[in-house]
Amino acid sequence: MICLLHFRSNVTVKLPTLYYALSCQVYLVLSENFIIELLEANIIQNYKAKTEQVSNFYQNNYYKVKKLPFRNFKLELWVNWYVRKYTKTNIIFDTKWIDYLKKCSQDKLTGKKFITENKCLLCDFEYKDQEALNNHVETESHKIRVQYVVDKSKLELSEDVAMQIIQPQGKHLIVNYPIQVHINLVLRLTNKSNNPLNFTDVIVVNSLIKEVCLQEEFEKGVLIEPDRSVDIKAYAYFENSRTFNYPVIIVTEDRESGKKTYHLKEIAFEITSELSSLKPESEYVNNKPNVDYIFAEDAIIPGEKPFVQSSYTEAFPLQQYKIPKDMKKIFEDIIRRCPQFIEEGAAARPFFSHFSMLLNVCPPVTKENYHDNMAKLLHIEENQMCINMKNYDLLTPLHAIRGSRLYSLNVPGLAEDRPSILVFDRIYVKENKHAKIKYEGYVHHVMEEVIHVGLHRKFDDIYLKNKHYFIEFAFNRRSIRAEKQALLLAEAHQIVPSLFPSRGETILLNSDVDISFANTVLNEEQRTAVKSILPHKNFPFVIFGPPGTGKTVVVVEAAYQIWRNYPNSKILLCAPSNSAANEIAVRLMDIIPKSNLFRLLGRFYASALERRYKRLDEIINVSKDGTFYIPAMEELLNYRILITTIVTAARLVNGGTPMGHFTHVFIDESGYSTETQTLIPIAGILSNAQSPGKLTGQIVLAGDPKQLGPVVQSGFARHCGYGVSLLERLINTCDVYARNKSDESYDNRFVTQLVRNYRSHRTILTVPNELFYCGQLIAAGNDFADLFVGWQHLKNEQFPIVFHHVEGEDVREKTSPSFFNVQEIEVVVSYLEKIFADKVKGYPIKEEHVGIITPYRKQAEKLRKAVKKKWSYLSVGSVEEFQGKEKLIVIISTVRSKNNHKFEEIDKKCQLGFLKNPKRFNVALTRAKALLIVIGNGNVLKTDSNWSSFIRYCSQNNSIAGKGFQNDAASA
Repeated sequence: MICLLHFRSNVTVKLPTLYYALSCQVYLVLSENFIIELLEANIIQNYKAKTEQVSNFYQNNYYKVKKLPFRNFKLELWVNWYVRKYTKTNIIFDTKWIDYLKKCSQDKLTGKKFITENKCLLCDFEYKDQEALNNHVETESHKIRVQYVVDKSKLELSEDVAMQIIQPQGKHLIVNYPIQVHINLVLRLTNKSNNPLNFTDVIVVNSLIKEVCLQEEFEKGVLIEPDRSVDIKAYAYFENSRTFNYPVIIVTEDRESGKKTYHLKEIAFEITSELSSLKPESEYVNNKPNVDYIFAEDAIIPGEKPFVQSSYTEAFPLQQYKIPKDMKKIFEDIIRRCPQFIEEGAAARPFFSHFSMLLNVCPPVTKENYHDNMAKLLHIEENQMCINMKNYDLLTPLHAIRGSRLYSLNVPGLAEDRPSILVFDRIYVKENKHAKIKYEGYVHHVMEEVIHVGLHRKFDDIYLKNKHYFIEFAFNRRSIRAEKQALLLAEAHQIVPSLFPSRGETILLNSDVDISFANTVLNEEQRTAVKSILPHKNFPFVIFGPPGTGKTVVVVEAAYQIWRNYPNSKILLCAPSNSAANEIAVRLMDIIPKSNLFRLLGRFYASALERRYKRLDEIINVSKDGTFYIPAMEELLNYRILITTIVTAARLVNGGTPMGHFTHVFIDESGYSTETQTLIPIAGILSNAQSPGKLTGQIVLAGDPKQLGPVVQSGFARHCGYGVSLLERLINTCDVYARNKSDESYDNRFVTQLVRNYRSHRTILTVPNELFYCGQLIAAGNDFADLFVGWQHLKNEQFPIVFHHVEGEDVREKTSPSFFNVQEIEVVVSYLEKIFADKVKGYPIKEEHVGIITPYRKQAEKLRKAVKKKWSYLSVGSVEEFQGKEKLIVIISTVRSKNNHKFEEIDKKCQLGFLKNPKRFNVALTRAKALLIVIGNGNVLKTDSNWSSFIRYCSQNNSIAGKGFQNDAASA
């Protein structure tokens, strides 16, 4: 059976039957462990096993995880070469695979998996040669530790030897203390048997727990008579909170037979702090998507829209551009059989090549496959956005608002944009999760934790006070619709080749204007960029602006020069965010008459306009009484300069902007937009059907390809290049934007790199400068750059950076996949107390001076709870939230860690996840002006090359705090 799938690109994708292709080629997850366990259970004998036995073992141990019928799992084993053939009663396994997996099983039993090239991880023992290793693996302590991690149930839990803590007094093996207290313990061992026991040793199982020490001098080889005891002293001290078991093995020997017995005892440590309440409320549960629910097509009863005053009419209405039904069916089949398609990270990456084949997506993006690839990636991203919104669905009562047609409902997490809801967004109300009818509700008002929605009158028929309704949240499709429209227009207007410029096709026109700079303090590179923008080109010009170099200053100055020197020019200035667009507008108001400017707001944002931009009231589409309105196109086109977000620029396209009206389009922070988003203010504004293949105006892209790129929700779409901005693609793949190999400079006719950083102390800039900017950035400083030089809490008083090593525990809770680390939060709070305790060189430190950055949403949430009582106005957020911002002091909590207190996970590799992203690393480290404090597990972080460079830099400058960091590798 062949499935023919048709896309708008007129390309037909041939796929084998999805049920076969997906089950056979994609879903290998636990097969090797399964076969190893069959070997250990002696079910596989001479490379074959009874089908019935294998089936029973699968049903009892693996079905709940795999959720595949046994016949499908058998097919999976065969496709991946583990099985050679099946007979009616037997399964014949591949000999090479079985031999290999037997060896893996033996390595596990002998502890070889815990031996690296120079160290035994179990015993924390470093060896110099093979002889030393051979001697070590024969030691009693090593063998005991291997037994513990392989199968500790085989160690005796007999009652022959009792252990209790007698100082402090207690009957149970529980130690409960606050952090940073010196703990002296006395452990009493008592012979409860009827025979004398020779007490020979106490083996500490987890050699990596350094906070607890048993005394070395306790008496060994002593004979303990029945009901007699021997005491062991121990000492403990904890910098951070911990909850863990401390296993020890008591070794006794029978005097007559010489037989040794190993008695396992586990001491429970509960070390608490004021922040212990932040620990997980419950264990993390990874909910697999319910495909039937995700793709259910319920009947929708339309809601009641908010009123909008408008003189605007669409000459070309923005179409819906929904995901084609045949592609939706592919998504449904893929997700049903392989949930990895909608997952992130290591779980999904091995499957990407299969998904590429099934969807006929061929990265990278080229001129030839541009429309086909981008169209599919847009559909894939939209599908993921729909699925991600399902995470916020909830059961909650609705409350009728007296005197209106509106209902209110409480939305947990709304204040933190989880979910993000704006006026005019939609929700859906159902009587229960499985109801086939849902009532569309338009959002009329948004408060901190409450929204008001307008529902159809028919909802009154089913409404009951205090009844819990099932609420579905929907993401706003306007952006994705505008992207799809822009992609179609770029193809129809034949401007795609202009997005792949080469030297032989570029045209430059000379500019002979006399420049009088409005901003007289522009540096040399900024002036060069402005001068390079003025000559018209048939390709995008790039302002490459690393952190703190003033790229927005260049955008504003260039717009001013065009406005001043070209009276017939019309300029459109865009940015991906409203805050960035507002910043441009405010700066332009200082140098250009307000009558020439208009800041066009989107209706979703107008109701939440930041009050710090009060000055904008004179140039925005909000009336004096606070009413939002949409101006007529005639009014908008009269302004010399329009400022808007990228998405809102689509109104100019659909409103019917005349051919050639805009002469210049600037896109600030363009590295933060997907390529299809960047097309929105270009296709249909600087292109038209009457002049195919021609850009009718100048494009200027400002941004930094080395900082964070677009936020993309689909891991697969990101893998295929959807997360690469137009700015980054041009810089990295087009020869006209490439660095000169001889001196690492750029051709200023095409791209100008700004190099003077006015933000950070030179030490803070050093590592990002070397790693990402060829060492070309110059620390131009600021008035406060040296403020913390000499601060008493620095490890090196001339070096305003601290790396604080903490071996915390990264955990998750409930159904949230986001990690948090309470031990790091404790360290963050300790630094905040030091920062706010005193003035620094007579300068009072305020909350507005400090930013706390973490890559994980849950860590940010827990941090806000931790600091709320003392410092309620602190900025705490993700790296994305801090892009484009700066703070006098920045504290970074990296979160990911390896928990050495869980001995059974000693060989587990810590996945760095977000932390391995070089752009996220770059942005996080370049937000600080005067003081940078990074908190994390250095032993884990140094496995990444960028973090290793930073930690080595701190080590070389004697600026590492905390205990337990293995400094040798970082300073190598």
